[in-house]
Amino acid sequence: MVVQVVLGESELNHLTSCCKGLEGLLEWLDSIDRRPGLAELDVRLAGLPVNVEELRKHIGYAEDGYQRNVLKKNENYELVAISWTPGQATPIHDHMGSDCAFLIVEGTSTETIYVTNSEGFAVPQSVRTYAAGEVCASSEPDIHRISNEESCELI
Repeated sequence: MVVQVVLGESELNHLTSCCKGLEGLLEWLDSIDRRPGLAELDVRLAGLPVNVEELRKHIGYAEDGYQRNVLKKNENYELVAISWTPGQATPIHDHMGSDCAFLIVEGTSTETIYVTNSEGFAVPQSVRTYAAGEVCASSEPDIHRISNEESCELI
């Protein structure tokens, strides 16, 4: 199960005032007035400074499933801080109609990539882990699942 929480404008303003990396990312996203490309997102997210302590004050963790903490959403992008406790995972999903790029802020993420077999079922093809500071970017046809297989929280 997924829980979604939308940050209010005042919360977002406070967070970005304490986290200049997020403030700069949002300024760039708002300035381009189009859907950003994966290569652009990879460059912007790699090395992005994030004030983890401040971010933690503005996000939560769901008890039953992971939590999507929506920082900002418009017609061109959705910026979300997703949080997992140990053992939590997304469902197997694709990104038809959108791209997915994320920076691991804290913890280690496990991405399982799936392919469709001859019967039309998604079967695991490969597994990759991403440590804090690494970026994962998936294009539209990718089918994957993100999980927290570690004993600590994941953002």
